[in-house]
Amino acid sequence: MGEKLIIENLTKKFSKNEGVENINLCVKEHELLTLLGPSGCGKTTILRAIGGFNQIDSGRILLDGKEIQDLQPEKRPTGMVFQSYNLWPHMTIYENMAFGMQIRKCRKEQIKKEIQKMLELVRMDGSEKKYPSQLSGGQQQRIAIARALVLKPSLLLLDEPFSALDAKIRGQMREELKRIQREAGLTVMFVTHDQEEAMAISDRIAVMRQGHMEQVGKPEEIYDHPKTRFVAEFIGEMNFIEENGSAFAVRPEDVTLQHDQNGKYEILQMMSLGHYTQAIVKKSEKEMLKVFLEKDQAKGFETGNRVSCIFDRQQEFAARA
Repeated sequence: MGEKLIIENLTKKFSKNEGVENINLCVKEHELLTLLGPSGCGKTTILRAIGGFNQIDSGRILLDGKEIQDLQPEKRPTGMVFQSYNLWPHMTIYENMAFGMQIRKCRKEQIKKEIQKMLELVRMDGSEKKYPSQLSGGQQQRIAIARALVLKPSLLLLDEPFSALDAKIRGQMREELKRIQREAGLTVMFVTHDQEEAMAISDRIAVMRQGHMEQVGKPEEIYDHPKTRFVAEFIGEMNFIEENGSAFAVRPEDVTLQHDQNGKYEILQMMSLGHYTQAIVKKSEKEMLKVFLEKDQAKGFETGNRVSCIFDRQQEFAARA
């Protein structure tokens, strides 16, 4: 797979502590790359810079081998979908989707054909005459994606597109996005602060913190081999055990419990979460661990049991200053 997007030394500062500095990143053809991090870390700043909505201070943005950082948004081969669907309420779905193509002076037959094709892709065919207010949030977001795709962007930019939806619909939309990406052969940059969402949909994830990249890699790499303590804490659940100036990081699923009358830990709490059980074990006021047990394993344990903890896998980081 070739490189679709190359970002070189991108800097965009709003103030001393706000913005991003010296960002370097590549996105491959047909890849879905997610910018993941807490609010205010610079994810949307980068996305808006690629789309042309943020004028950058310095650096280069190359899409399909051509520099685009000085082009107006409408001149860039990008399509952007925002958190708030941005559909015009007074226009039908058809009119909403046709608008960009009409500006580009496309022929009526072509507009009709492309809109039909894209509505079928997002499974919303038959909704042409409806108005946005007649659709659910998930349906409106599908239309927003279809409207961006009808202009055939080289790169689709999605800024927290599912965050306004409820959990079940959000899960369905993630699956739909992966299907649409696969069927249309899209290259996508996706912004979210939801780590579960990032793990579920991404080919690669760029974890961000305070305007810079902490780690870029496949979801399993970032989960199994976090390079920094921030990444270890931000992605998934993690126990930290502070000892002699070091911190040992252990995932809850990598802890095995054994019955032991002389064990250093006591089970404080057992909570069934469907296909697994979460146990909280306590060694001291300062050291408590979260442990994930498979259903069958959990049957042998109850609150108050003394146990030993075996760490199947752990990673060492510097202790907190």
